[in-house]
Amino acid sequence: MPKKTTILVIILAIVTVILLVLAVTESRNQNTQQTNAVPTQKPVERTAQIFFNPGNISATTGTTQSVDLILNSGNSDIAGVQVELQYDPKALTNVKILPDVTASSFFGSSVNVLFNEPKPDAGTLEFAMGIPPTGTSRKGSGKIATLTFQKLAGTVSTSTTISFKDHTLVTIMQSQQSVLKDTTPLVVNLGQSQVAPIIHNSNPPQVPAQ
Repeated sequence: MPKKTTILVIILAIVTVILLVLAVTESRNQNTQQTNAVPTQKPVERTAQIFFNPGNISATTGTTQSVDLILNSGNSDIAGVQVELQYDPKALTNVKILPDVTASSFFGSSVNVLFNEPKPDAGTLEFAMGIPPTGTSRKGSGKIATLTFQKLAGTVSTSTTISFKDHTLVTIMQSQQSVLKDTTPLVVNLGQSQVAPIIHNSNPPQVPAQ
């Protein structure tokens, strides 16, 4: 191989190595910047509870039943709540959630209802509410909504439950993580109506002799 060609190959090899080193260095710098841009969030303490009051109720056909939905914050200062409920549409009907926006509720009268979406065909309903941007977070225990429903006529079930699904969460001001610790489903007793038995008298009434 000519001397000039050998020198040229060596120079090209050196340039290739330099470019490769620069590319790897730039890639590492970009990865470092991306890592620094998304810091790891510190896990929050889960202290909040959501449950029904009462937690066990009986329902009859044609009668609307209502139960309160309670939020207990524990040690957390609550900014908002989202609840997703699941029920059996073959056992219950006219299932509705009424967010409580009165002064005596957990969030008070200044709370914002973000959405309220019943889906009777799927047997689900979901709602969310929270303090306004300039509001103050809340702590304690109180009512956040009222759940109403009726027993579906003709159902063969003797009992059913209304339970909380995965989209149920409780938020605080300092984090996007949920501080929800646990939930308790509602047990609905659907006692079947008793039909009075027909008594057949095997002894026909005696006709008095004339």
